[in-house]
Amino acid sequence: MRGLRLITLAAIPALVLSACSSTEATPTTAAESQGATPTPVVQPGTTVVRWFVGLGSGTQPNQIEAQKTFVKNYNESQSKIYINLEIVPNANAYDILKTEIAADNAPDIIGPVGVRGRNGFSGVFLDLTTEIEKANYDTSKFPQALVDFFNQGGEGQVGLPYLIYPAYMFYNKDIFAQQSLPDLPAKVGDQWNGEDYTWDTIAEIGKMVTVDSAGKKSTDAGFNKNDIVQFGFDAQWWDWRRLMSAFGGGSLVADDNKTAQIPAAWVTGSKWYYDAMWKYSFAPTGKYRSSALLNQGTTVSSGRIAMDAANGWSINSYGTVDNSKIKKWDMAVLPATESGKPSGPLDADTFTIIKNSEHPSEAFEAMVAIMADKDLQIVYGGTPAALADQQAWFDDFDATLADVFPGNQVTWSVLQEMQNYPAVPSHEVDMPNFLKIIDLYNAFYTKLQSQDGLNVDNELNQLKADVQKAVDEAAASPAA
Repeated sequence: MRGLRLITLAAIPALVLSACSSTEATPTTAAESQGATPTPVVQPGTTVVRWFVGLGSGTQPNQIEAQKTFVKNYNESQSKIYINLEIVPNANAYDILKTEIAADNAPDIIGPVGVRGRNGFSGVFLDLTTEIEKANYDTSKFPQALVDFFNQGGEGQVGLPYLIYPAYMFYNKDIFAQQSLPDLPAKVGDQWNGEDYTWDTIAEIGKMVTVDSAGKKSTDAGFNKNDIVQFGFDAQWWDWRRLMSAFGGGSLVADDNKTAQIPAAWVTGSKWYYDAMWKYSFAPTGKYRSSALLNQGTTVSSGRIAMDAANGWSINSYGTVDNSKIKKWDMAVLPATESGKPSGPLDADTFTIIKNSEHPSEAFEAMVAIMADKDLQIVYGGTPAALADQQAWFDDFDATLADVFPGNQVTWSVLQEMQNYPAVPSHEVDMPNFLKIIDLYNAFYTKLQSQDGLNVDNELNQLKADVQKAVDEAAASPAA
């Protein structure tokens, strides 16, 4: 779903490194990476830094080629550091890295990798604070909220902002125009139609724009909830934990890493969403979402969804030049939570360094060079976290979308607003037995979308009990 960015951004100039030698790095194969990684022959005094790619982006053909080109240019540009590139398939990367760490054969740099990709590696990554200070690295180029985002969970500053996918609220301007509704707010703190902009506002709007085949709104007498043709709200690509983080950051496991919990904001969010589907009918149930009416799950592209909670990587699902059913659309900030501020489930890629690296300073220097390369940013995709790079990215994205949505203007500053309000803890924060817990809450989410008449409190209590069992299993068997 992030693939659109891989073919754009050509207008951004690339960082070119001058060549001064003929040394070429060759990435190791997946098979080699499970044993001892071959050490290249380098000049005396040169430090070999291993760069592991596979936990996140980096394994697509164009990404592999760009990484190899960067490493070749970097290694030819100086003799102090030699980057040895190690690329493994994403499906195998987790197990391979675990094996390397257990064999005391860990690489130095890991990335690009998101929060989810680091799950299962708690305590493995280096707190970069000392290296940042030693290198006098300027973190003010990033919003402070993004810097802080990589300093949560008690492990220190495990990464630096790199590429981000902020959350936002998509809205179909043509549907809004049908009801003569004003645009949604583009700035945090702004009101909508003279009232505070909250999740209750989204519900109010959702009811106004949900209609059945006879043209009756969800608030009209005789409205047929079994024959709805246009819905007010969806979150087409979001799972339950991501959606709940838009009501407030939290985790299913308490800070002691032993106790299951349901954050209070997630209780509120679960009830809001359940009522949206079954009580007020402005959000599609699972049956509606999978129907031909809503493009079998690609609901926004059907042109029948007025608002959709989304992240920056979702835009390529809105349609192509041949099949787009959306004409005019824009993005708005997410509504305020009970805290008075929005909470955006942020996807963010970074690079990390293994805590046991024998040469952390050289690894940090190489990592910073990797992050600075514009060609790599292009093929990985995502909004640059560095403020100075963002406008060029937005301009290029406008050019990319012009053929699909002619005459439409996207308010990209919304992403700049929302990057300052990431949900903390992250919606992808690590948990004991995290794969089992993901299965549990996915089943819970499906049940909410599939069954009317549920007692949401009871269902949440059952989810909490099931999560506790999974956490206890992990404690009894650390490999769980």
